Amino acid sequence: MAFEQNNSNEKKLKLHPGWVLPLFYKPARTTSEIVSQEKPVWLTPLLILSILVILMTLVSAPVRRNAVQMGSETPPDFQYYSPEQQEQYFAAQANQTSPLMLYVFPLLGGLVKTWLSWFLLSILLYLSLTLAGSRAGSMRSYNLVAWSMLPLALRLIVQILAVVISKSLISSPGVSGFIDAEATGIAAYLRGILATFDIYFIFQVILLFIGVIPLSGLNRSKAWVATAISIVILLLLQGIPGLLSSALSGLSLSGGFYF
Repeated sequence: MAFEQNNSNEKKLKLHPGWVLPLFYKPARTTSEIVSQEKPVWLTPLLILSILVILMTLVSAPVRRNAVQMGSETPPDFQYYSPEQQEQYFAAQANQTSPLMLYVFPLLGGLVKTWLSWFLLSILLYLSLTLAGSRAGSMRSYNLVAWSMLPLALRLIVQILAVVISKSLISSPGVSGFIDAEATGIAAYLRGILATFDIYFIFQVILLFIGVIPLSGLNRSKAWVATAISIVILLLLQGIPGLLSSALSGLSLSGGFYF
């Protein structure tokens, strides 16, 4: 019974704040320590990212509300619309500044993106390494991917400061600015992928390449190829929301009231 109790305690999720700063100035040593763990140690970076997502939502909501209110103009010939159409238009404008649109949806979207990206990349990395010949447990992949995402916390901090200082939303993250924001189809899909690329994403990839060798026990070339394959697949999946958003933005309701 005592052994079972100790084993249960070891499996409990614990915070590891002592790895946060060393990950940036001692990445090789820190990632080696992280991937040596057979127990779950992935909570700390995901918790930090989740808190920053919440802060980003809170500081962006007032800016988004102001942008909607300043940009809201009645359509041409609005006076000729029927009372029902005018009422629908004003209801649509009100919906855009509702707490649901300003806080709930952006918050849920940010949290889902963070946690789902971690889960998918962890699974992809584990499968790729296994197919390459590694016998490492899946928990070690979950741990490495979670901590490799910590540079994205720096991205969120910079974005929060940018929104607070400039009082404007970030419309073209990463290098997505090379493609028009109104792009549709394949261009919108590529824009969603390019939004991921920045120095913080590059830092994440470097951490993965550093940690995957001690994690997998494979030689460098096999480990890096397997890691690259998992990253590419995740990037291809991350372009789908941009494509769907572009498609949905073209839908209209009751004579052209766009949401």
